[in-house]
Amino acid sequence: MNEASPVQQSPHEIIKIATAFWTSKVVLSAVELGVFTELVRRPATAEELSAALSLKGRGARDFFDVLVSVGLLEREEGVYRTSALSAAYLNPDDPVSDISGYLLYLNSVYPSRTLLSDCLRTGERLNYDQALAQAATGRAAGTAPGARMLPVGADDDTFGEAFATPDQVTGFVRSMTGYSMGAHLALTDAFDWSGVREVVDVGCSEGAFLAHVLRAHPHLRGTGFDRPQVGDRFAGHVGAAGIADRAHLVTGDFFTDPLPAGDVVVMGHVLHDWDLDTKRMLISKAYDALPEGGRLLVYESLIDDERRVNTTGLIMSLNVSLVSVGGLGYTGAECTSWMTDAGFREASVSHLDGPEYMVVGVK
Repeated sequence: MNEASPVQQSPHEIIKIATAFWTSKVVLSAVELGVFTELVRRPATAEELSAALSLKGRGARDFFDVLVSVGLLEREEGVYRTSALSAAYLNPDDPVSDISGYLLYLNSVYPSRTLLSDCLRTGERLNYDQALAQAATGRAAGTAPGARMLPVGADDDTFGEAFATPDQVTGFVRSMTGYSMGAHLALTDAFDWSGVREVVDVGCSEGAFLAHVLRAHPHLRGTGFDRPQVGDRFAGHVGAAGIADRAHLVTGDFFTDPLPAGDVVVMGHVLHDWDLDTKRMLISKAYDALPEGGRLLVYESLIDDERRVNTTGLIMSLNVSLVSVGGLGYTGAECTSWMTDAGFREASVSHLDGPEYMVVGVK
């Protein structure tokens, strides 16, 4: 019998990973309850903050101090205030820089992830909207939330319900703005915009990418391309960013319509939602929309080529497999190969921010 090798690491290395959801839920609930919205306007003691938010649980002070421990609040002589990080990105009064919409989305889908094991066993996908509805019903009734699954191939429109009502459109586009904030900020400098006049953002949502890039580069003009339902949100967002005179929306369906022409075509967090044939089709459409020397810019939370390191990219791919008809994430090497197959003469991968990378193809 071979003697087992001694293990030098603590078992708490595993427990820390397994209990990460405890901390994440504190942050998500803090956004839902309005902690940051309240404190960005005025500092408060634990008692004052609990009263303002109608919190009665005896764990409220622990709740606030968890947020201190992770760097999202500061506390001095018993008075809480936002940290520089939360003040910058968790302030709904500043919609151009606020990422609260994405955290509210995460909070809403949190219960549905209890079905991960079932989805992996059956190959069925989450009925996203049923999961949200049942989660809301469970909260209202004080019962455990539930969710349903759909057979693969049912409801071929992955995003149909996200555009069903004005409130759902608002929630969806704000979540997209929130998750993409790091990439948008990085792209103002990481990409060479000097020779570009017109940039086209495919799947533009409320226009957050154009808001950041056009504000940073006053010589640029921008076209957003998305479904008609985002029109009001797009107008409001680019108006708040002060670029309404240089950005406009073209509505359509990228399955059936050609893409608007521009010097740079951008696809941010778009390709992962679709199967391989659709990925290739969209890249080919971008090629057709570009002039000679034009560039396709794809940004994404990529999976690393060896599929060992970029945990966020792998998790995002897993998540999209649970809710989409055929979507999966991909590596930088895969994306560059699709670009060269479509006719782009060169393609390269560069890091942007956190888990975000850009892949650029030159026609």
